Amino acid sequence: MRKNRVFVIAEAGSNWRMGTPSRDIQMAKTLIDIAHNAGADAVKFQTFRPETVYVSNAGDSKYLSENGIKESITEIFSDLSMPYEMIPQLYDHCKKYGIEFMSTPFSVQDAEVLNRYVKIHKIASCEITHSRLIEFIARTKKPLILSTGAATFDEIEWAVNHFYKNGGKQISLMQVTAKYPAPLSTLNLKVIPYLIKKFDVAVGLSDHSIDPIVGPVTAVALGATIIEKHFTLNKNLPGPDHQFALIPEQLKTMIKSIRGCEASLGSGNKIVQKEEKELRRFAQRSIQAIKPIKKGQIFKENVNIAILRPGKQIRGLHPKFLTEIINKKAKKNIALGQGIKNNDYE
Repeated sequence: MRKNRVFVIAEAGSNWRMGTPSRDIQMAKTLIDIAHNAGADAVKFQTFRPETVYVSNAGDSKYLSENGIKESITEIFSDLSMPYEMIPQLYDHCKKYGIEFMSTPFSVQDAEVLNRYVKIHKIASCEITHSRLIEFIARTKKPLILSTGAATFDEIEWAVNHFYKNGGKQISLMQVTAKYPAPLSTLNLKVIPYLIKKFDVAVGLSDHSIDPIVGPVTAVALGATIIEKHFTLNKNLPGPDHQFALIPEQLKTMIKSIRGCEASLGSGNKIVQKEEKELRRFAQRSIQAIKPIKKGQIFKENVNIAILRPGKQIRGLHPKFLTEIINKKAKKNIALGQGIKNNDYE
């Protein structure tokens, strides 16, 4: 991650799955290409084995059932489990295009496989209590991005402390709403500045809303320096994560909007910028002569001087000096429109 630049993660998740190994790898590479062309800093997948995620009889997921997916959660995770041998292929494809490869592990075994290929580890929201996974990643000494969806403050604090206690060096937090899709009213973006202040770490947004702009841009304006968003080639493809994901043009629009937002935030220091100097000199009001003034004449407001914009004339003193100038004598001839300076009055 580059300092002073929002780190944008294009979340491919499980949207690479097409049904056969050849189609799977082709779709995964296509998603990498899309993320690169959209201007993302990283593209992220998910690495898991069904037997190390849920208990074997976990049953159906209500939110997936509501979206027309009837298989049990174990069947879904089994179908979407990325073969480990795909990982180096995707890493090489990312390296070819200069985009960072990432993948979220769901077990220590997954993290061990991924560690060779990632510079930054990511832990999903529901893994925030996975002590062994946090411990392993902490020992790698690599940065960790930790999602916090559906977590309490105490759980977040425990996870952060556990990471540091086990040798972790750098952690970032992601505000997340664990709902797919998440209504804009549930994003709770005002918590971002609080998390930044409380933990003194970088904080971002993993946005599950379907809107490509509102959540990410608002989060950046509130101090977020990491944005993660799901994307897909086509919302109508089969699978749990396509419907709420962005299509390629939306992803590009989102990243363009994020870059515009971060550019517009500026330094936070109120200064006269170089782009403002010409208009400041031309149009900011000052004390100007409204008729020719001869040496020895008395300065009178609205008679021979006034608070006006100077345009291309010499700019005069700040109007705060007006009461000091009134009723003083002119020390020299002053032309119409000319600004009144310190050495122009007795």
